[in-house]
Amino acid sequence: MTELRTARLLLRPARPEDAPCYALGIGEYAVARWLTALPWPYTLGMAIEWLRQTTTPRPGQAFFIVEHPQRGVIGSVSLFDEMGFWIARPHWGRGYGREAVQTLVDWHFAQGGTEIIASAQHDNRASLRLTAQLGFRQVTRQYRFSHAMQHNVDHIVSKLERAHWTAGDPRQCA
Repeated sequence: MTELRTARLLLRPARPEDAPCYALGIGEYAVARWLTALPWPYTLGMAIEWLRQTTTPRPGQAFFIVEHPQRGVIGSVSLFDEMGFWIARPHWGRGYGREAVQTLVDWHFAQGGTEIIASAQHDNRASLRLTAQLGFRQVTRQYRFSHAMQHNVDHIVSKLERAHWTAGDPRQCA
């Protein structure tokens, strides 16, 4: 079982008992509005089904629960066609998102991954700032349908290549 530890967090595979906290955190509108593809409203049944489908993480196909030792499940990070992440609203502004994403990126490239694509809504300043600080570079813009907002939203799509990540301080790559 692949588990990744940081100074404050544990990134681990999902377990069935994560479903209630997962659904509660990701289902809050303040979180869901930024997750364009997320079905919304998000139910416990959806969480159970989603977590049941997750598999052993491998480069390009990874899903990790973000767990805080004292607070439990506080979010998730994933890498499928694109990297995705969310942190429950009560935990915003503490650097947990960056810590989890940076750990996922380190792991992906250490496993032989060559690039990572990410996207964020054009007005999601926190996510755009986080990816820019890690060295992601904008490659295009697209409109995508947001289930929570029920309309198309402008997305900034960015990419991080392994060569830029391993070159040193990722902030120098932006």
